[in-house]
Amino acid sequence: MNLDMDSVGQRIKHKRKELGLTQTDIYNRYGIGSGALSQIENGTRTPSVTIFYKLSQALECNMEWLLTGFSTNSEIGDFSILKDNRESLLLKNFRELPAYDQEEIFDLINIKIKRAKGGNTSVKSSNSTNTESGSMVV
Repeated sequence: MNLDMDSVGQRIKHKRKELGLTQTDIYNRYGIGSGALSQIENGTRTPSVTIFYKLSQALECNMEWLLTGFSTNSEIGDFSILKDNRESLLLKNFRELPAYDQEEIFDLINIKIKRAKGGNTSVKSSNSTNTESGSMVV
């Protein structure tokens, strides 16, 4: 496998900027010198395994994605693969919600998908409204 350090550096720089981090932030939090980081981002220096691991931690993504741009991990480390900025913002905000709220969002999405496909989306409970007719369901 031949690694393209220019591409690796571009991914690192893109992710750092996406997170709103400066090279100095990386240095202060993880001890990676801004000069070394600059060389890595420019593709003129290959980081050690230790520095590479620290970068993956600082950039909140896995090492596989940093190296290849792809990940077999279930986490999406690269928001740039999403269709647009709204999707990346949606995913970022979703990850910040507590589990209960995430489940509520999943339920809402499932209702919306069923409605879009023409399925029955009414919820049967004493205080619910039938979503198709707008009347109370008793």
